[in-house]
Amino acid sequence: MICFFQRTIKREVEINGIGLHTGEKTKIKLIPAVENTGIVFIKDKVEIPAKVDFAKKFDFSTSLEKDGEVINTIEHLLSALYFTGIDNIYIEIEGSEIPILDGSSHQFIEYIKKAGIRGLKEEKIYAVLDREITVKDGDKYISGKPSEEVIFTYHAVYQNKIIGDRKFSYIPTERESFNTVSRARTYCFIEEVEYLKKLGLAKGGSLENAVVFDGDKVLNPEGLRYEDEPVRHKLLDLIGDLYLLGFPLWAEVYSYKGGHRLNAEFVRKLKEEKAFDLYYASEILDKNKLSENLMVR
Repeated sequence: MICFFQRTIKREVEINGIGLHTGEKTKIKLIPAVENTGIVFIKDKVEIPAKVDFAKKFDFSTSLEKDGEVINTIEHLLSALYFTGIDNIYIEIEGSEIPILDGSSHQFIEYIKKAGIRGLKEEKIYAVLDREITVKDGDKYISGKPSEEVIFTYHAVYQNKIIGDRKFSYIPTERESFNTVSRARTYCFIEEVEYLKKLGLAKGGSLENAVVFDGDKVLNPEGLRYEDEPVRHKLLDLIGDLYLLGFPLWAEVYSYKGGHRLNAEFVRKLKEEKAFDLYYASEILDKNKLSENLMVR
């Protein structure tokens, strides 16, 4: 299932919280936007489009930077916008980091639903991959190939017995994959906490907004939401970072042990190699036309 028309929200909504890495109190306001605006962050009157051209830092999150203004940890909000089909929105921020909330995209989605979703008059535009593209970093890689359906897969490999060697796929037509991926929380290992703090990160982290592993034990009293929750969260991050293309990507994407930096490199390579064409939703719905184009390329 795909959205036919572009979308925004019906009314403004404010979200307050703390930043996962800065520990600062932070506030964002989601504001409706007209057709073809895109997703635009606003900080101290500087408008920063949510595009990979402005993605600069990848230290355990994805950050945008323009004209000296930095906005950190954008990926969970971007994945929520992707999941709700929002193409056009302004996001005003007071502070330097998007609120972490519960560490997933779920609460952002609830705020978006509270604001209401409004269909616009212009057709939605998708970026349809027209050739196979791969980026690598050691044994890590992300590969995308043309497909008649959207499938995003993350494959995690950890020595940890709980996470282990697992993979999970997000398929828009399967409600379970949407519900579980959007609710999967960020995570870390107890031995990483001190290292993160030395880097000036994780100042706002707690068991209320992250899953913490101590060896093969989960320190959160409630345990995991899903037995492979970390894998689903890495998929959530991938989906949010892919939205930095500026359009929802129509492709089959497979990430093996990828992270934010490799996600951004993949999106950059798609743009640099012009490996996609833009299609209106009505063109994608014409299966024969889509198949013909994919075969030609």
